[in-house]
Amino acid sequence: MIKSLTGFAAACLLMVGCGVTKNASAPGLYTSANELAVKTDDGWFSARTISIGDYATSSRTNGIPSGAPAKQWKNTSDAFYFTLKNGSATLPVQVLSTPRVTFSARTFPSWFPQIANDAPLWYVHVGASAADPLKSWELIAKRNIAFLELNDNKVIGILRSPNEELKVTAHNRYGAVNSADKICYEFQWKGLPVAAVLTGKDQRAWLQKELDPALRETLAGVMLGLLFRPQ
Repeated sequence: MIKSLTGFAAACLLMVGCGVTKNASAPGLYTSANELAVKTDDGWFSARTISIGDYATSSRTNGIPSGAPAKQWKNTSDAFYFTLKNGSATLPVQVLSTPRVTFSARTFPSWFPQIANDAPLWYVHVGASAADPLKSWELIAKRNIAFLELNDNKVIGILRSPNEELKVTAHNRYGAVNSADKICYEFQWKGLPVAAVLTGKDQRAWLQKELDPALRETLAGVMLGLLFRPQ
């Protein structure tokens, strides 16, 4: 069980969360209290950076750092990395695309999307935080998402640490039906949305206030990675 919600907060989410995966505007996540401002800085004399609330990126560096596990993967593209900053805390974040076959030796839950070995995936790795120095997280999610999947907020990936996992879904409810112009990635704990990020032109982000700081940092890093990547 993810130790990221107090017992009272979890109970509150459960009370309002029935059917929440089918309604992007359901109470519990998509509220002004949980929404964080998304800002992009394209300064004249500085590299591009993005922030979600108090969580901000460093500038982006293309490629994969030496010594990173992904350096050994045979097929990667659109790779870059940055540092997530939140006050005095920093987290390394790696983003890249790789085909499903890269993870052929990995075990996935039954609900993980069944896709061909050559299908491209987005991969985001967030390093360990000071609060959890032995725990890192990885997002593995479909790169190409069909309109019907977005219409129904289907599961398109997973965010997990060595002993915890969240479902990742995607919907288009802030855009037009049968459109991928405004994809919103949603992160669910036991079926309840706890974070979401709207990509595209009108970017927005939500983080459940009751989450503990370590998981909030991780989710912020993943969401910033999704906003920072090539579209």
